[in-house]
Amino acid sequence: MRTIIPYYGFDEIRFDISYTAVCEYLKAKKIKYRTEFWTNKGCTPEVPWDIIRIDNTVSLFFAKGKMFKMYFENNSDWRLDNGISIGMSIDDAEKIDPSLRYDDWEEEYVSDNGYWLEDNPETHRIIFISIFIKEVEDDDVFYNYKWCEDK
Repeated sequence: MRTIIPYYGFDEIRFDISYTAVCEYLKAKKIKYRTEFWTNKGCTPEVPWDIIRIDNTVSLFFAKGKMFKMYFENNSDWRLDNGISIGMSIDDAEKIDPSLRYDDWEEEYVSDNGYWLEDNPETHRIIFISIFIKEVEDDDVFYNYKWCEDK
């Protein structure tokens, strides 16, 4: 199992690594990936996002070259540092983390501990885990994008 640490990352991939550095790291390790570009046309403000996708494993989201979200998918090798893992029942996850609550708008389970879980509605088993920077937890702070400016 590979460990995911909320607000930090996993293995050598951390939130403080730039888009360019992640691409260089993946090339050096000969890890296949693809990139996407979302213009976010119509959003306020229109800050485009770059996404690095390692197929059926993890997607890394960037704004202005700074990573803000990691989305782990379809792989039972992923486990949060508290023991919650992909493939686990959502009921078992709620026993581990009593702060989990279902968000009807996002259609996922939100934790006060820096992650979100998505389950399969038929099996109630976790199929996706998302971690992010702290700024994502507050829309007003996140969408002003000051967190991605050089300090």
